[in-house]
Amino acid sequence: MNIKLSYELRPDELRRALLRMARRRRIILWAVTTVLLVLGLTALTLGDGDHGPDSPGSLCLGVGVAYVLLLTLGTRMRVKKQVARLCKPTQLLFTVHQFTIETDLERAEFKWAAVIKIRETSEAFLLHWSARLAIVIPKRAFDPEQLTEFSSFVAGSGAVPPSDDSVARTVSQ
Repeated sequence: MNIKLSYELRPDELRRALLRMARRRRIILWAVTTVLLVLGLTALTLGDGDHGPDSPGSLCLGVGVAYVLLLTLGTRMRVKKQVARLCKPTQLLFTVHQFTIETDLERAEFKWAAVIKIRETSEAFLLHWSARLAIVIPKRAFDPEQLTEFSSFVAGSGAVPPSDDSVARTVSQ
């Protein structure tokens, strides 16, 4: 395998990839947020007239609102900070033993053994070297033949065949 790619990641692709990487954490935070908002509203509604800013209902409501802001505006702010570094012309070279990624700011080489998981979504591959860090490679960067070759390579690494939804794949080492 010798696949060369050139692409520029778009901000919307980066945002969707970040949301995908943090999906489990976001589900938990949304559940906690919902519970806090419901508890806060219930405490304020059914409370004994204690509606001050230091009441338990107000506290739950305030923390719930803060989490809503974190989950919505926080993601946008993270993307905005990372766009300058990640959304620039990128060259990638995949070989059987390693892959090289290069931009005008940095150059890095990774052996496939360093990749702990490969996620494939409908529009990108996410190559994880830790649970929270990944390289986002849009599928639009591949020619049809390259995409087939790369998908076969990933599948040959002990991965699960792709489905319609995002599939997490563990790369055997």
